Amino acid sequence: MQYSITLIFRFNKLIGLNSLKFSLLIFVLFTAILKGMAQTDFHEGYYITLENDTVFGLVDYRGEVKNSQVCIFKKEDLSLPVKFEPTEIQGYRFIDGKFYISNQINTGNEEKTVFLEFLVNGITNLYFYRDINNYMYFIEDKNGKLLLLSNEVITSNVEGKGEVQRNSNKYIGVLKATFADCKEIQPQLNNVSLGHKSLINITKSYHNYVCDTEECIVYEKKVPSAKIRFAPVLKTGVANLRFSKGIFSNYSFEPEIYFGAGILMSTVFPQINEKLSFEAELDFNMYNFHGSYQVKNGSIMEYYDAYFDLKSLQPTISVKYTFPTGKVKPTVAVGGFADIFAGINQKVVTVKQHPDTAYTFESYDETPLTSAVFGGFVQLGCNYEIPNHTLFTNLKFCYSSNQDQGIKTIIQSVSFSVGIFLNKRRKD
Repeated sequence: MQYSITLIFRFNKLIGLNSLKFSLLIFVLFTAILKGMAQTDFHEGYYITLENDTVFGLVDYRGEVKNSQVCIFKKEDLSLPVKFEPTEIQGYRFIDGKFYISNQINTGNEEKTVFLEFLVNGITNLYFYRDINNYMYFIEDKNGKLLLLSNEVITSNVEGKGEVQRNSNKYIGVLKATFADCKEIQPQLNNVSLGHKSLINITKSYHNYVCDTEECIVYEKKVPSAKIRFAPVLKTGVANLRFSKGIFSNYSFEPEIYFGAGILMSTVFPQINEKLSFEAELDFNMYNFHGSYQVKNGSIMEYYDAYFDLKSLQPTISVKYTFPTGKVKPTVAVGGFADIFAGINQKVVTVKQHPDTAYTFESYDETPLTSAVFGGFVQLGCNYEIPNHTLFTNLKFCYSSNQDQGIKTIIQSVSFSVGIFLNKRRKD
């Protein structure tokens, strides 16, 4: 009982969120996610000095655009980071991952020195560059000159058809000229697309045909298409019920503790962003609500008590951002959910107190409670890395409603859940 009173006292104000405040909370968390994406994420790596020395330490991974602009390096975890421009070092690399080298390119608007992602090191070298507006591939010919692989859209007027657009496929001509000494792969070049996988494969094939003394090195990190994990979840929380209008809007419902359990599926697409995950969860919850009000009618006092025992299936979907901060990783998430009431027991007890006697009445199934409510939630949490598993805790703020016959049922809640991903995590 002491535990219940304390929990209700602490969360009573929190679950009083109206829809405007809830929307504001979602906006704040979205801002936190965007800021989190700009945070540092250091991985083991090294940089190469202009004097050709290799310095090992930690390199910040900031995405393709930022990685092409700057290298942020620190010797160890507690060291202050140092920023290197492309003109200050020869290049840098993440251990068993992406490799960037400094080189001068023509972006179409200007000549500038950037960090090119080194995709293939062979008889001919293949590079990739990304900025905010576009991406570019370069292949290095036998004279060390960088050749742009482009595929512009050409618009021409065709009689009877008007303007017609087609791709120039200029990059195929460049590849044919660069690989002219290898007749075996010439037929394949017409089917090459302007993307990582296709260009890496054809460059590697060319190397293997014309060179048998040196190995062709592909620096691109092998990224799995998706990671799916499952976790059992236990939770408890405080929920509140109210109605928008009608006689039941007079009831004052007390915040009540509820319990639930379920299963969570988390999916990460590393090719998109390793820190973003898409989650689907199915919970079984048990709610018990009690509301009351009283009114004086002349000399008669009338007391009304409503009792709701609800069992719900609660499916949720959400997107979550995990901050890369070591073994303990804070998380934020936003999503939508439904409470589908699989079992509803409801009762209204009315007591009419006359000066000399009291009358008690009970009624059932006469309330405007809907069979389901729908809403959204914001969530703050933490992931705790332990050997082969990930333990997590989440604090979730929910707002849901649904309308039946002009009366809206509103449920607000704050819940705390714990779970553990049981499957062994794949090593990158």
